[in-house]
Amino acid sequence: MKKYIFSFILITFVFYQVSSQTLDPNISFDSPVHDFEKLKEEEGKVTHNFEFTNTGGKPLI
Repeated sequence: MKKYIFSFILITFVFYQVSSQTLDPNISFDSPVHDFEKLKEEEGKVTHNFEFTNTGGKPLI
């Protein structure tokens, strides 16, 4: 009887995990923060490019 109860709980848990995974879009940044340290206005324009990856199953837009 304990085997049946354990098997039922295990199967229920597996189905719950599979159903909770969605194919929604998801964005992941390689580095979500950039520190420019101290800047002086007279040094001119400073830029940084953030790289990201779509880790979801659908397009981001």
